[in-house]
Amino acid sequence: MISFKDLQYQIANKTILEDINLEIPDGVFAAIIGPNGAGKSTLIKLLLGLIEMQEGSVIIDGIPQKKWLKANSFGYLPQREEFDRSFPATARDIVLMGMAGTLPWGRRFNKEHETKAVEVMHMCGIGEKAGAQIGSLSGGEYQRVLLARAILTDSKYLILDEPEAGIDRPGVTSFFKLLKKFNEAGKTIITVSHDLHTLSKYCTFLICLNRRLHCHNNAELINAEVIRNTFGDSVRLIEKEY
Repeated sequence: MISFKDLQYQIANKTILEDINLEIPDGVFAAIIGPNGAGKSTLIKLLLGLIEMQEGSVIIDGIPQKKWLKANSFGYLPQREEFDRSFPATARDIVLMGMAGTLPWGRRFNKEHETKAVEVMHMCGIGEKAGAQIGSLSGGEYQRVLLARAILTDSKYLILDEPEAGIDRPGVTSFFKLLKKFNEAGKTIITVSHDLHTLSKYCTFLICLNRRLHCHNNAELINAEVIRNTFGDSVRLIEKEY
């Protein structure tokens, strides 16, 4: 379980997150939704320890976050990770980086590591691209490579920041079906997303965020009133689109 307690965060005297008290149970497929600038990515970065806490705390599996992170890791798929398409690395090389933290200092990946990486790539539907240069991959293929890298960390938690970015509609549906399989296999998944249509089919726990929390439980999943309170007038565009 992940618990946020009395979380507050400001940038240049502007409140980004306010009075965040939230518990995310183990085993859920959770989605964090809200308009642009709502603090969604900031909440994820605080959870991952990528930015320093200002006020409040995060407890993971009953352990303070910093202590937990010393002995554990998150599987993380960042938002729009940039890369040099000419960089001479294969898809397998990128996936192997998910195990980098487990290697003793000075050690290199061996055949056993490579075999495990390719196995996970097959689980993610990208195994046939193991030897392909990263610059030759489509947006959807590259997202699956990053997902395989996150899975290879062997964390019980999988955190994704707008994983549907740059993927067409069929690709998004296929990607979320894959995430659902990992969730059903025991992963706790937390994703930031704007895609309400897809989330309504695959997620089991909704977190509506716009500086403050507007809902955070199963029963309110895709509740029109709560969604409207979160997004304001922009919800009309979402309803019209779908």
